[in-house]
Amino acid sequence: MAAIGRVGQWLTDQAPDLYRRRDLAYEAEKIDVDVFGNRLPGAVVRPGLTRIDESRLIPAGVRAEAGLAASLMQAAARGDADATERLLAYHGRMSDPRFATALIEQLGAWGLVMLPAAMGAQVRMALDAGDGSAQALRRRNREVLSMLGKALATATDPSKDAHVTRRFQEELKRQGRAEIPVPGMRGQLTIHGYGALGQILAAAPAEAFSTSFMTTIGHDLIRWDRDFLKQHGEWPLARDLDAYDLPAPLDTRPFSGSGDIGVVDPVAALLTVAGSSRERAQALIGSRDLLTYLLRDRRPQWEMGDRGESLGEAMEAAMKGSDADSKRLAVMATQIYSDVVGSHLSIDDAGNIGIKDASELDRLSGARDNMARILAEHTEDMVFAHFQRHPRLPDDQLTGEVDGRATARFNPTDLDRVLLDVAIDDQAYQALLHAQLAHLRGGIDLGLATRDKDFTDNAIALDSAALGHLSEARRTALVGWGREADAADEALRKLVKEGVGLVPVPFAQQVGKLGINAADGIYESFIRDGYVKAGDWLVKQSGHAGGKTKEAYSDAASDDIAAQELVKQMLASSAVAHGAYRRDDLNERFVIGDPPRVKDPILMSRDEYDGFSRWLADNSTVPADFGEARQSADTGATTFQKNVRAGTSSDG
Repeated sequence: MAAIGRVGQWLTDQAPDLYRRRDLAYEAEKIDVDVFGNRLPGAVVRPGLTRIDESRLIPAGVRAEAGLAASLMQAAARGDADATERLLAYHGRMSDPRFATALIEQLGAWGLVMLPAAMGAQVRMALDAGDGSAQALRRRNREVLSMLGKALATATDPSKDAHVTRRFQEELKRQGRAEIPVPGMRGQLTIHGYGALGQILAAAPAEAFSTSFMTTIGHDLIRWDRDFLKQHGEWPLARDLDAYDLPAPLDTRPFSGSGDIGVVDPVAALLTVAGSSRERAQALIGSRDLLTYLLRDRRPQWEMGDRGESLGEAMEAAMKGSDADSKRLAVMATQIYSDVVGSHLSIDDAGNIGIKDASELDRLSGARDNMARILAEHTEDMVFAHFQRHPRLPDDQLTGEVDGRATARFNPTDLDRVLLDVAIDDQAYQALLHAQLAHLRGGIDLGLATRDKDFTDNAIALDSAALGHLSEARRTALVGWGREADAADEALRKLVKEGVGLVPVPFAQQVGKLGINAADGIYESFIRDGYVKAGDWLVKQSGHAGGKTKEAYSDAASDDIAAQELVKQMLASSAVAHGAYRRDDLNERFVIGDPPRVKDPILMSRDEYDGFSRWLADNSTVPADFGEARQSADTGATTFQKNVRAGTSSDG
């Protein structure tokens, strides 16, 4: 008995060290070394011994709590409402790296994907019973899966002190690609692991999954989806009425234009998560291979769900920044997008551009407004693309650098084909138009502020040409989709009629006080939040939305020289803001103050503005020939037609 007592005491004394040794083994596995620090076969660690950081160890007490939480999750997935209620006590622990890692390890890759499957089975039985219990069940499921999503995001982040192993991720990939029998369905229903993972991601769309997750699990999920669709043709998104399919565990509505509850597209769920940050989005869709699949080959599948809305959000997050990676991906996307549009273009005997089966292009209609906003934020590069006319460049030459800033080397033909597709969407066209207005407005104002006539003339010529490309894209798109072509210029004409060009650039008059060296900074601040927002601001200040401007400044706003009138308005406003006019005999009705100065055109009455327009031609430093704007716009429209026709087959 004494000997047994001594052994028992020894075990008690050694327990902390035994627990420590066990946890060292866990930790060693995470960095692919044995407990002595030696590299395991196939491990990716630096050669030689690796010291295990004991601060990363998960205490036994934390593992015990995580084990209880895992059991509660499994019970909740089987429909146990009490288990769901008890599980909520652990809500705040899901962002704790040690607890989250212990929980995910306790569930295992198989157990992780089985939870949404088990929930779907319970929902199926509730729907079949017709007792109205499915709604409450789905609310509870959302609580559980959102917690699980947070834990998964935390545990798969390699920057955390504790995280799952490389082996776990490989096992999750294996289970993701596997077809698993749904529990409780007697082998009659199966689910793919990645399909189940998509339901977890859908419950946690704002969670900060790591870029590592995107490049490992995320990339493999998309590749599995590509392999699956190549073999089976489609990925059916089951609705509740599909009695022989596993329904959605949550009340998700993944169908564009429909409020039906259905199973979430796992790729769409992944892209939604990735779209919450630039870094995540770039990590997920940063390769031409995957981006081509998503933009070109997956279109039939997008049509079944959100028509590419989730893809568009991820693309916008990844591509509209001013950094080199954003610009590289934006150019890459236009190349891929252009090829898709080009394959659906035709030329009739009269030389008119047509759209072959527009519904094929509409499969990705949900991404049009995002693509437009991407291009809008690269308006500067678009304007110069039409002037520089880069050929289509390889991936290692898609960006350049000017004055320390990254630039996008768009091919003008690619741009015009993309514009043709996105311009059919009203919101997309508006975003592009407003951005172009902001760019032109800033260029004219900066040129007059610095008294740089060449800069002003170039801004008018280049931006008016770009505006011509956009207007012609809108007109061609409307014709191609069978809509009224006269509406092509309606948006621009209305803005000119409302006097959008007369709105002064914010703080422009400070240039005179601070000196022309301050001009660059003022115009940088004007577009600080992007060209679209700057253009939206101009529109809001005009009569179009703000009600500050009188209507009908010129009859020209209703005919085909709207671009010329727009430039005239901008020149007039900037000339007044920067005093770019002769001050002799300032005694007109539009002159105010002492010393006398010309009233801000946006504040003039109709009669005052008419008189001011006549006076301006004789008394300002602004070039008298406003026809440059119209000529450049016409040239832009003609060039658009030539670009789009390039490489397009004739119907005849």
